[in-house]
Amino acid sequence: MSITASPIRQRTGQQRPTPATSGLPDPRPLTDYTVALTTVSGHARVTVTLSQPCIVRTPAWAFIDCTAGAKVYATSVTVVNNTTFYFDFPGPLSAAVGFVDVPYQDMQVQNFQGGFVVPGGKWFRPPVIL
Repeated sequence: MSITASPIRQRTGQQRPTPATSGLPDPRPLTDYTVALTTVSGHARVTVTLSQPCIVRTPAWAFIDCTAGAKVYATSVTVVNNTTFYFDFPGPLSAAVGFVDVPYQDMQVQNFQGGFVVPGGKWFRPPVIL
């Protein structure tokens, strides 16, 4: 009985091209979201509601202070379910903070088809420029 081994594939050192490396848009679907600001027991809470179910881990999205251009981060994030999570701040949020900045291809929030949340930012209130 003769056993024939399968031929060994040799790597050529080239990676398989992706849409991004080819200059094409990423074909994975994007998930949109809405943002709402509320006050809970004297501290600010920003609630994110996704337009479709996603796997939500621990997003670290930044919020932009429009007067200083600085990024402001929440002290905690709580995942409610696969479409809702919220960011809590230690006190009231400055009136100059009104823009959420979502990282490009954030691996912390992905839809079930391998896609991501729409990157960039979204206004959740008009900022008061001081």
